[in-house]
Amino acid sequence: MGLVRTFMICGISTAVSLTAAEAKDFYLKPTQSGQVAGTPLAAISLQANNNSGTTRTRSYYRNRWLARQRARNGGGEEGTTSSGQTTSPTPSSTPAQSTEQLKGSTDSGTSGGAKFVSAPKTGGDGGTTTTPTTTPSPTPTPTPAPAPMPSPTPTPTPTPAPAPGQSTNPPAAGQTFANFNALAQSGQLSGGDRVFLLDGYHGPLSVTDLKVSSPITIATMPGETAHVDSITVRNSSNFVFKDLKVWATSPNAGTGALVRSYATSSNLAFIDLDVRSVANAGNYAQWTGTDWKNNQRIGFQVEGNANTVARNRVTGLFHGILALGANALVEENIVDGFGGDGMRALGDNSVVRRNKVQNCFQWNSNHADAFQSFSRGANGKTGTGVVKNLTIEGNKFFEWTLASTNPLRCKLQGIGMFDGMFDGITIRNNVISSRAYHGITIAGALNTKVVNNTVVNSGGTAPGYPWIRIAAHKNGTTSQNTTVANNMASGIKVNPDTTRKIVETNNFVVKNAAAEFVSPGQHNFALQSSSKGVDAGAPGLAPTVDIAGAKRPKGKAPDAGAYESF
Repeated sequence: MGLVRTFMICGISTAVSLTAAEAKDFYLKPTQSGQVAGTPLAAISLQANNNSGTTRTRSYYRNRWLARQRARNGGGEEGTTSSGQTTSPTPSSTPAQSTEQLKGSTDSGTSGGAKFVSAPKTGGDGGTTTTPTTTPSPTPTPTPAPAPMPSPTPTPTPTPAPAPGQSTNPPAAGQTFANFNALAQSGQLSGGDRVFLLDGYHGPLSVTDLKVSSPITIATMPGETAHVDSITVRNSSNFVFKDLKVWATSPNAGTGALVRSYATSSNLAFIDLDVRSVANAGNYAQWTGTDWKNNQRIGFQVEGNANTVARNRVTGLFHGILALGANALVEENIVDGFGGDGMRALGDNSVVRRNKVQNCFQWNSNHADAFQSFSRGANGKTGTGVVKNLTIEGNKFFEWTLASTNPLRCKLQGIGMFDGMFDGITIRNNVISSRAYHGITIAGALNTKVVNNTVVNSGGTAPGYPWIRIAAHKNGTTSQNTTVANNMASGIKVNPDTTRKIVETNNFVVKNAAAEFVSPGQHNFALQSSSKGVDAGAPGLAPTVDIAGAKRPKGKAPDAGAYESF
């Protein structure tokens, strides 16, 4: 099978005819060799406590991935931006890969397609590995780009995973190349191959017009550290990018996305990447407003069908992870230090789960959201389309976790879905701690469930917000067939309506977080035994497991909120 592909590396395009063959390993020399050093990141755990839950195994997820891959095909999708604007800023994130192992599955058996991602490198259910990193000098070339357009399909299609268990051979003369472009020109690269980047700085990494049937993995050589300015994928499919350091080295890097895929690309996986705006982004807590403005980049802007963004660490940036295509999976990522939207998912049949977004800064007029989604119509106008079958589950969205205060601390909106319509949305088992009004707000909800979430004012005592709210679309179209149940929140703004099938039941208003939760100041939102949420949920509406994977119910009925404690 002959394929003609075009690669672009550092702006150089090369057309190459490739023939599929037995999978091979290749090695890329750095532009600048030597240690990649920079600001180390503190370990961040995706779980706030040791709430029980079964450890998720590699075989379980691989089997799920294989089953989904056999059962499903992908679709197209669209992209847009916050509160009615189009996306533009750029990513910046920090070091340390989010290589974490979580406990428990947060889905209730209904959450849609996730793509399989190989098991994390770190054991336990907590700390991410933190690898220091800094970079040399060359200049990156981030690029903005169009937005995708949604087309309904049941659930996200799985993304390629690296071949497990293969050993890495030492570099051989005929397998080592000066850069990715040289490898492309050689005509040796085929689907299933692995490309390892050796120790040091490699400049921008770009892949164009390369579509293969089996995944090509591009990763850091095991035991070494490789840094690139950016990753750009155009019109390509079946690539896995893994274990790379990604941040800008030029003061003129601009405000584009550091990791960027375009709408004609599909089945990509971005795994265990350390993405930062700049090398020292781990110091974001000491940044001034000018520093934030200068480093205003996007971590991931991922368009195209069936793409995965998993277990990445993103630090010190404007927007964190923007998943704009259909059938996307955004899973087990950490966004730490940001000023725009922590995450977005705009495509149909997408899943956003088990992520942590924390520490929000305000240096401009933008309203920050931990997570945001909005529709776009055929003309690209925000709020004129429908987002379908989106699942948001098991996430932790914390406005602030730092020990010290900061005058730039923002008031973080939790889950903001203001420009619908939104059809077939599931929001469950999330924890949100903030001081903004909107904890979970959907304006234009259809066939939607908002169940077993914990939404708490980070000040401890609640003035009635952040709230859970179901409202009409801005154009007056009412929400219908929507259930809000088993939540614990500082406010509930839902008007039950039998005609429109709006159900609000078994929700509890939290007036004093310290009286309900184990340690809200330490972001442990498991229930105390005296909490009014214990055994207070409606059994038929609760997910089968909680945010940490514990089965529901433990008692006579499921607990309200994200944790099943008693």
